[in-house]
Amino acid sequence: MAAIPNTTVDVVTTSHELHLQAPDHSLDTYVAERFGRIERIDGWIARLLGKIARLPIRPDRYLTITGKTVAEAQSLDPAGYDAIVTRSQYHSIHAAGLRLKRRHPNTPWIACFSDPWSGSVFAREVPLMSGWSRRLERKVLETADALVFPTIEMRKHVATQQPEIRVDARSHIIPHGFDPALSTSNPVPSVSQTVRLAMFGSFYGPRSPQFLVDAIGRVADQPDTPEFVVDIFGRNSPDLVDCLKRNPSAAARITHKGSLPHAKALQEMASYDVLITVDAPAPEPSIFLSSKVVDYLGTARPIFAVTPKGATADLVDRAGGRSVHPDNTDSVASALSATIRDASARRIKMDIGVTGEYRIENVGRQFRDVLDSLVERA
Repeated sequence: MAAIPNTTVDVVTTSHELHLQAPDHSLDTYVAERFGRIERIDGWIARLLGKIARLPIRPDRYLTITGKTVAEAQSLDPAGYDAIVTRSQYHSIHAAGLRLKRRHPNTPWIACFSDPWSGSVFAREVPLMSGWSRRLERKVLETADALVFPTIEMRKHVATQQPEIRVDARSHIIPHGFDPALSTSNPVPSVSQTVRLAMFGSFYGPRSPQFLVDAIGRVADQPDTPEFVVDIFGRNSPDLVDCLKRNPSAAARITHKGSLPHAKALQEMASYDVLITVDAPAPEPSIFLSSKVVDYLGTARPIFAVTPKGATADLVDRAGGRSVHPDNTDSVASALSATIRDASARRIKMDIGVTGEYRIENVGRQFRDVLDSLVERA
């Protein structure tokens, strides 16, 4: 949104205190310099609900502040804007967009989805709430003037889930983007003889560390493997601790370094020889485009992705990295070994033509095209 040409964007969003994670203020200056007004929603009830893990509300816990979100947006006078944009995750923001659209029917509304809604393969059913959430999703898809998805696969998935709605006719594919102002490009490999790999992200739920840890242990036991180490940044998890206890060969190569502020993480990425991402097993083709992988593209560093065939794997392979399905240790270990050998021999080179497609000025221009068409039609 910050890179849409010749556009002023005012923002209504939540307070830092409404989330389970500790506040990250590393992008505060960046945001303040690039956006207009920034209004934050807060309140003691919202803070309390935001700190409760696994709250069984669908589509998500922030549905409880829809009213406050609409009231805050109303204070900006939406009728004076060229368009209203809502972006998930979290999907409850689209409930606020639906109310605003009903109050301001002549103002174009763009609903952007970074993840699928009720049709996600990882969604857990909650009696009554899940059915209500699906009906809310249907209303959003029917009412929004334009829909934005990061991948073709996700658009197809949503269209299949809601066949009675003309999703394709009003949808656009606009991927995640990276800002070169935040990323440090480091196309020159480190001079160390030890290949340094890093993963930025946390393991949780179906995104298990098992295949990666077991593969690292197996590669470490190969006598002709180049020397390598793996650093993991993100929240620690019991699954990771258990995996490392069971695999001393992997534990000797892996260091968990905790979470970093987002801006610091973007800088740290460029210091590694290979960047790792791990996705949960999912039906193929996978509909997800990992925003972390797009962050990685900004560093020009080689990428090793443990991910099902689909949007993320296609991007990694096209950009010059290597992807492997998270289905068994043998295949992950074989791909990881080849990546470490290639990195040691300086044989990996990312395609700057592909990575350049995801620079935010290019992504912003695509969004401007959508805005222009809607405003002209309105």
